[in-house]
Amino acid sequence: MLDFEELEKGFTEEEAIAEASRCLQCKNPLCVQGCPIHNRIPEFIQAIRSRNYAEAIKLINERSNLAVICARVCPHSDQCEGACVLDKKGKGIKISKLERFLADKEMELSLNRVMEKVAVIGSGPAGLTVAGILAREGYRVTVFEARPLPGGVLRYGIPEYRLPKQMVDKQIEIIRNLGVRIDTGVVIGEALTLDQLFSMGYKGIFIGTGTGLSRKLGVPGEDLPGSMQAIYFLETVELVRESRLPASHLPIREGDRVIVVGAGNVAADAARTALRIGAASVDVVDIMAESERRASDKEYFEALHEGAKFQFQTSVAQIHGDSRVTGVTLQGFAPRQIVDGQSRFLPIPGSERELPCDKIIVAIGQKPFARIVSTTTGIKTNERGYVHTQAEPHYGMTTRPGVFAAGDVVHEPQTVILAMREGRRVAEAMDTYLRSLHL
Repeated sequence: MLDFEELEKGFTEEEAIAEASRCLQCKNPLCVQGCPIHNRIPEFIQAIRSRNYAEAIKLINERSNLAVICARVCPHSDQCEGACVLDKKGKGIKISKLERFLADKEMELSLNRVMEKVAVIGSGPAGLTVAGILAREGYRVTVFEARPLPGGVLRYGIPEYRLPKQMVDKQIEIIRNLGVRIDTGVVIGEALTLDQLFSMGYKGIFIGTGTGLSRKLGVPGEDLPGSMQAIYFLETVELVRESRLPASHLPIREGDRVIVVGAGNVAADAARTALRIGAASVDVVDIMAESERRASDKEYFEALHEGAKFQFQTSVAQIHGDSRVTGVTLQGFAPRQIVDGQSRFLPIPGSERELPCDKIIVAIGQKPFARIVSTTTGIKTNERGYVHTQAEPHYGMTTRPGVFAAGDVVHEPQTVILAMREGRRVAEAMDTYLRSLHL
């Protein structure tokens, strides 16, 4: 009977490293030019030489999804191996066998490895991105969300007229269909700690909780009824829209005169939402000059078109009222200037003026909650509460191994797309890290 066993045997680990060590790492690698799909050959060879197999597998999979097959059937002698500068001396690098070594290594790891459990804290754009990517890689992902419905800022921070919640629900359904479990109403740091998650078998944890703690103005009268934070205002309006709260809980009544402090996108959202639920007038004040406003042109001009009035180089110096807000004292400010090496806004003497109002919405920025990092050990934050993460060797890992973070919890609040971009980078780093636990 004919013998159909595979003829050519693969490299052992030591043989693969020895072969990889012969590569000249050419500045103009002809092997890449000779490869029809332009595999990053010198880079994965260097990773083999360094025994960084997870990185080598990642590099080869960027261009080839069938490496275990290509390594055996591709005409390497006519392509990458034939183009190698050492081939002229009959000593060309055996790229096919190195590729096979990696493909077999990946298959061995995949067959012998039970996919780890991963916890994702927060279901905003960064959290959903990480959950989706890792689920597609086969990880058992659970998303923990403190609010009653998933979506984070997508649901509770962006008004319906900008992002229909039906679209958020559809995106979340796609994530669920990947096998992701979403547990709502679970506050990590209270109901569960990171230490408990690790003890429950989670090998990787992602923190994507955003910045839910609003910054205060720090002026007299700020705690009067009628003064509120923009995050609270926008979330409450959404809860009323979802019929989770009665309409009587709407923070703004029809006919209210409203002042919004700040001129970023959140402030513009708050102003436009206030007008939509019946505010008689909305004045938006910001300490910066108009040229420095943080709101996008689209949000700014749409807010103007809808009736919001903007006053720049102006801020609230005092909030008036006895049992509720009745008005404010506004203070004019000079353009930004450098004082003692620091950028500052200086008040203009004699520019104070009073403006009657019924409600004040503060939108001057947010910072992260401390409940997660304060209930665990090993995670460092800066003086403003943002989580420290590393760039290398595992992008987005905090100072505690296995715990990653991205999005607004790591830096000043930014856009949804930037949170998604960071989420993707961190998900890829988490995958590399978790695979490295088995190498």
